[in-house]
Amino acid sequence: MFSRVWIDFLLFNNIIGILIAVEVSFNQPRFRPNATWNSNATNFANETLIFINSNNSIYIPNQKTNEILIWNNDKLSKKIPSSLSNPSSIFVTNNGDIYVGNQVNHGRIDKWIRENETWTSVMMNVTSTCYALFIDIYEGLYFSMPGYNHRVDKKWSNGTTTIVAGTGVRGSESDMLYGPWGIFVDINLDLYVADEHNHRIQLFRLNQRNGTTVAGKGSAKLTIELFHPTGIVLDGDRHLFIVDHGNHRIIGSDENGFRCINDKLSSPVTMSFDSYGNIYVTDRDNHRIQKIVKNNICGKKFYLITFKGKNRVYLLLYSIEIREFVQTNYSSNLSVNSHRCHRLKDCRLLNYYCEIIEIHTKEEGLYTITSHSSKDLVGYIHENNFTLFDLNINAIESDDNSHDNYQFKITLYRQANSSFLLIVTTTQALEQGDFSITVYGPSKVSMRYQSKFSFFL
Repeated sequence: MFSRVWIDFLLFNNIIGILIAVEVSFNQPRFRPNATWNSNATNFANETLIFINSNNSIYIPNQKTNEILIWNNDKLSKKIPSSLSNPSSIFVTNNGDIYVGNQVNHGRIDKWIRENETWTSVMMNVTSTCYALFIDIYEGLYFSMPGYNHRVDKKWSNGTTTIVAGTGVRGSESDMLYGPWGIFVDINLDLYVADEHNHRIQLFRLNQRNGTTVAGKGSAKLTIELFHPTGIVLDGDRHLFIVDHGNHRIIGSDENGFRCINDKLSSPVTMSFDSYGNIYVTDRDNHRIQKIVKNNICGKKFYLITFKGKNRVYLLLYSIEIREFVQTNYSSNLSVNSHRCHRLKDCRLLNYYCEIIEIHTKEEGLYTITSHSSKDLVGYIHENNFTLFDLNINAIESDDNSHDNYQFKITLYRQANSSFLLIVTTTQALEQGDFSITVYGPSKVSMRYQSKFSFFL
């Protein structure tokens, strides 16, 4: 679940100890107050389970083939075969091990070990479908059982299993649950439970069997009304994000309280953040995973430092800021007045319209360039030397359909105060039409149309 970095022996107030750095495997972005998300979600995949790790690798069980599908940079990069049958939950650790709820037909929790790429069972004879799995920073395995058991169990790293929330009998008292679904465990080992049929989010402090209602029905503080919540996630400031299943929406919170993030869903079940604050939600009754894009993206990775002294353990939480991403837009059109070029390696006829745009970056970092048009566009990146007779020559990057609607999406790392050329053209010869370019990066860029240029033949 976490990575340990043994830093060194330290002497602090005559106490010798060791620093251990701990990085969680999932994303907990940090948001500004009143952060907003795009109201129009986009379809990412036609599946119903998802996990996103801290490197933004996306793990999705395929319900038809029983494979685990892994995406990197929005492209399918790996398929892991398995004997899963109708998996109900998934969690991925920092070292790439994959835990999957495989109870529906097999009554167990399975684990794929990345080191040797083999499957093993870590829990057998599980009597209820586990709709959520979670691994804490000490490698304890939590699983919720909403069916007949109405509780959350934990398998400790020493192999023993205990009940950590609920009594095993459904109910609405503070120590009871009724259909527990989504779970989240923070670095203090406090457990948050989406108590579905009690229409509330329960917080169980470490070693406490009585929960506190932090959102929904029965909360001591004014929060928000929930109807069958099934998912719960905390951001980097410990604010709650809730999948309000029965109300078909995602709820978020900040220092100003709760608000609706998106209500254009149909019985959503779970959600995950990527490191930029975008939300991926399983839109169950629409049989798809929707991506809800964060406006003015920012994020934060959190690390836990454990200082082990002679008589006590000290905990220190620190974070590394992920810069806010801003966007720069450019609009133009391809027409008979545009440059003529060729992008194939055959006769090199200049039978494509193209536009050459100089892009200048002010700050160092990753920049993502996307196109938008009713035409099928192709993008080429060049440092300087290129030929219009074959745009592939000396291109450092190119793409034609990685983005939505047959648009290109190119991500590249640039130094501060550097320039490069983007050449935009179409897949069809002599095609005309309007287009726009969006560049996301750590700062705004300048984009300038190049009417004169030097190139080699």
